Amino acid sequence: MVNSLDDSAFEGFTPGYFDNFLDDRDYLHTLVHNIDWQSQLLAVRLMISRNRQAGEAFSKAIEDERAKVKAYNGPHHDHYVDHHVDMVRESIYRDAAESMAAIGMIAPLVESTLGQSLAALGDMYDRKNIHPGNHKRWKRAESHAERWNCQFYFDDKNLAKNNIILGLPQLAAGCGLDKFLSQDFMTWFEAMFIYRNFMFHGGFEWTIERREIFEEKIEENGWELFFTCSTLNGRPWVYYIKDEAIVALPTMVESMLDSLGLFAKALPSELKSEP
Repeated sequence: MVNSLDDSAFEGFTPGYFDNFLDDRDYLHTLVHNIDWQSQLLAVRLMISRNRQAGEAFSKAIEDERAKVKAYNGPHHDHYVDHHVDMVRESIYRDAAESMAAIGMIAPLVESTLGQSLAALGDMYDRKNIHPGNHKRWKRAESHAERWNCQFYFDDKNLAKNNIILGLPQLAAGCGLDKFLSQDFMTWFEAMFIYRNFMFHGGFEWTIERREIFEEKIEENGWELFFTCSTLNGRPWVYYIKDEAIVALPTMVESMLDSLGLFAKALPSELKSEP
């Protein structure tokens, strides 16, 4: 006997019935269905865990070396002191490398997911010939090719600037996504992407000007939750993402995915319907 599914098979199911079996982020497949977020986040968590274990092992080695230096009274004391100092200095760059690795894994995933999702939404609006609204984003961008690209910000002179830190909030406000992304996420997004930019363009040891800029931003925006630094002559030297903030990176991405899913679920039916 051949079983087939036709319209009658679904008679009696009320609208939204199948919503009971879906998580919030499942609705994100309405926009993007070719990114395996779960596997990527598992891989990120694994690498963060490995890096943490290596960092903890090196910290213990430093403490052991310190204990040996204190206990040693022989003729080579200065040599052991110098070796301990070298290990401490090495730990500064090890911590910076761990931070760079972590943000280097997370930021592209966030950028790619947001970028692809919003580009897909733009395609839906274009296919249906529906205007997204009266937000200044659309007035400034008009028919610009990058109007749905969150990497671009449109200024008051209608010029497109490649700046995702300003572009995402503007596009999110223009399409209504801002009502679903939490303020905690937006704060985290700005902090992490500025840090990513400074690290990937400035290396571990930024210019003094960039250190001062970042120090001001931490104080102005309350980013002490995310970052710490080692100092040189009493001033910020090398900035790191705090250990607990590194561990929380994948969780913040999961929160973003849930928010995007809820946003996709709430999209007007005329956008999601097949032509």
